Amino acid sequence: MAISDYLHGVRRSRDKFNFALGRSLFDRNLPPLARLESCDSVLIVRSDGKIGDSLVASFIYPELKKANPNISIGVLCTANTAAMYESNPAIDHVHHYPKRAKLWQVKKLISPLPYYQAVIFLPETVKARDFLMLRCLKAQLNIGIAQGVGLINCNIREQVLGKPSQQYFIEAAKRLGVTVEDANYRYTLPAETEQAVLGFLAEMRGQYIALNPFGNAGKRSFTEDRLIQVAAGLREAFPELPLVILASPNSQALVSRVAERLAGVHCLAQTQSIDQNAALIKHSKLFISVDTATVHLARCFASPMVAIYRPDPANFAMWQPNYQPTEVVFSREPSNSQEEVNIGEFDLTELLQKCRQLLARLTTESAQA
Repeated sequence: MAISDYLHGVRRSRDKFNFALGRSLFDRNLPPLARLESCDSVLIVRSDGKIGDSLVASFIYPELKKANPNISIGVLCTANTAAMYESNPAIDHVHHYPKRAKLWQVKKLISPLPYYQAVIFLPETVKARDFLMLRCLKAQLNIGIAQGVGLINCNIREQVLGKPSQQYFIEAAKRLGVTVEDANYRYTLPAETEQAVLGFLAEMRGQYIALNPFGNAGKRSFTEDRLIQVAAGLREAFPELPLVILASPNSQALVSRVAERLAGVHCLAQTQSIDQNAALIKHSKLFISVDTATVHLARCFASPMVAIYRPDPANFAMWQPNYQPTEVVFSREPSNSQEEVNIGEFDLTELLQKCRQLLARLTTESAQA
């Protein structure tokens, strides 16, 4: 048995125990409620700390406020995503919450919050701390998808399973009496950051390829050797378009090494925030990204994109780009059930061809405009 399979089994057993513990200690059956005809206040729980998930849900706040200007909207989130919510004028209250709150902390963390009539809580896996959190919130309506949770008295699982992730929030809004009219993602890019990035780009503005080779785990990121291969391939195929590689504090040294090694490859000297990468995506001619938050960030700006996914139909159905102009490349299939394929193991020739197709489409559309 592979170590990854063993660890996966351990995590599944741990999650099952955690669920059973929470259910036995804190769950209770609330009266089923299909929807609220009117809602005075709602709390959206975003305590997973995932930026991509936050972007996917970014449309729901202005849509709720547009339908009911008097509704009070709160967000329960981690510190790393708080700035995204605090800059959103449609959100009235931002409550900080640890990603992995200890069971003994939950009541103290929740008690200062105002009363919310409804709660949107959409994780599929519910832990003991989540049961306690929902119990402490005492909402009239808890919207969710988790099975076997009595506190979730408005379960939308059947309506959204197998659909893109934004449908979860469109359906949740329906249960609050709101029909979503505009499901486009939103992102507030600070003007100061954007101007600083434009200064770095100079004459490259709008005439470069941006590449994000890094996901949220090792197998979701290119290796250094693969990054060099892909960067070199892009430079050879598109010599007229410089390549800008996105970085983060963790990957800065690696990206800088690659940029120094290859002519026509660039990176910001000190990448410190997602805002900087957002600006690089916004002003690119073409963006290439592995399956991670930057795919959804690109949608905020309708940036032409080639996205790279692993061959996982369920994951793709939920997290696909879901906008145009985009193309998709998949990494190779695993050779057996135990193999975890690195997302960088795709056909480079196919990637370059998808880039050519997308750039040609953009040229044709521009000529016809």
